Amino acid sequence: MSQSNGADEHFPPDYASGRRAFLAAAEAARAVLGAHPLAERGPDEEELALDTAYLGPEAPARLLVVSSGIHGVEGYAGSALQHQLLTQQLPGLALPVDTGLLLIHALNPWGFAWGRRVNEGNVDLNRNFLRHPEDHVANPGYDELYEAVNPSRLDEESERLHRGRLLAYAQEHGARRLQEVLSSGQYAHPAGVQFGGQREEASNRALRAIAREELRGASRVVWVDVHTGLGPYGVPEVISEYPTDHPAYARLRAWHGEAARSSVAGESVSVALHGVMERGVEAELPADCESTISAAEFGTYDPGRVFLAMRADNWLRHHGEHESEAGREIRDELLEVFRPDDREWRRQILEGGARILREARDGLCA
Repeated sequence: MSQSNGADEHFPPDYASGRRAFLAAAEAARAVLGAHPLAERGPDEEELALDTAYLGPEAPARLLVVSSGIHGVEGYAGSALQHQLLTQQLPGLALPVDTGLLLIHALNPWGFAWGRRVNEGNVDLNRNFLRHPEDHVANPGYDELYEAVNPSRLDEESERLHRGRLLAYAQEHGARRLQEVLSSGQYAHPAGVQFGGQREEASNRALRAIAREELRGASRVVWVDVHTGLGPYGVPEVISEYPTDHPAYARLRAWHGEAARSSVAGESVSVALHGVMERGVEAELPADCESTISAAEFGTYDPGRVFLAMRADNWLRHHGEHESEAGREIRDELLEVFRPDDREWRRQILEGGARILREARDGLCA
């Protein structure tokens, strides 16, 4: 799979441009296109949709799936990888005749278009794939820290108090425990960060429909969902939401080596999460379908900086003025921590992503 000499041609400046480029490249590759539009519109009243592109036989035995943008503003990297795959790498991918390729662009098109990690309802979609409310998990640590995590003010006095509370919690319980409290998901505070929702969101329903209707009966599915934000700068990790004794974990380790790490076992840069996409997709697959689903996570900045950018973005949504100077700074920082304005980072993402997809292809087709 050859690499591009220039990363910028693949990274879109915004959602609408990324969508147009994806659809044009898919059409040029003679892919079968599909769209699952949302009711909401983008900043310029453009349509928002989960778009699919399929290449391969009508009834594949095996299927490689690459999805992007479940966390909105993280969608740039996944969109770039999908565009690179369609425009440059298809011949080198060399899929067998019984194997298909399905690309799903922008699982959270609203967040991608509006520059937020969450969707239009302030929901983290990768915490939304569970039964509501039966499977909602209590998060007492989050409840305790709510004011510090979701302050109503971001002035110097408030920040000194609330950041001090977060630091004290980490000193008492450990940094990993604080990460679990802040990141695993919560279902009690709709105006808070990492809110998993109170019902199935529209993108959740659309993705489940794609899993039911567009996998074309494949008996073996390998699914790579692209993320950014966690881990060393530009370095990929293949995050497994499986325990270490699960066959899918063993497959990921065989394909990706030590880059494949289980969040459930505490190996990963990510903690174990509630309501993840993997469980929602698996619930829609036939019982005899062998699925191996992972998140390709590409690191950016220090996790503290990433968290504070998400926290400030949530404050802006509920308490700030979107078009103010402070609002623009907050939006710019959120974009930077999930899509650094750095050509070297972009090059690393395209090269690392191509390697992960090649390894996934090899594992699928072994």
